[in-house]
Amino acid sequence: MSNYSQPAFYRFNEDSINLVKWIQATGIKPDRILDLGAGSGVLGIELALLLNPQNLTLVEVQAEFQSHVETNCRYFLSNSVAYSIIIKSFSDFKSDQKFDLIVCNPPYYLPGNGELPQDPKRAIARTFLIDSWPILLKTISDSISAEGKGFIVLKEDKALFESISQYSHKYDLDVKKNDVGSIMILELFRLNKK
Repeated sequence: MSNYSQPAFYRFNEDSINLVKWIQATGIKPDRILDLGAGSGVLGIELALLLNPQNLTLVEVQAEFQSHVETNCRYFLSNSVAYSIIIKSFSDFKSDQKFDLIVCNPPYYLPGNGELPQDPKRAIARTFLIDSWPILLKTISDSISAEGKGFIVLKEDKALFESISQYSHKYDLDVKKNDVGSIMILELFRLNKK
């Protein structure tokens, strides 16, 4: 794996790499990729390197990641990929563009489940302290093209999958669960193609 610039309080994990491999194997060829909760940009950049889209949009709520995302985009992306970095929460992100591929390696923990990391910046990166599953799914629904697909990587959790399935239908998304070892990869797409 390339030597990505990352803040001291957080490192990307193998789940992002497993998601990249999974998406590459689908054969999808997107023109526009949206990475929600981009962190240092590893997931979106790795996909852009493999899939060569025209546009990559990276959305991250924590300003502490911005300089790392900028450095990584300048260093790793080819000039043929236009990119934008947006420092906003999922609920504040709005775009006139629709995306062919939306990816997310979201915070795994919900408030009240487990002990929060002592570092508040790490706590935000690992726990849904800002936004929520319904907000993330609504953002995907608002941003995905009629033929687009979304992919979310999560730890295996049956109750969480059931909850996400219920919310996804509310936002006109269908969800398919793929088990890959100790993780699940959720594939989302529009129920009614518009």
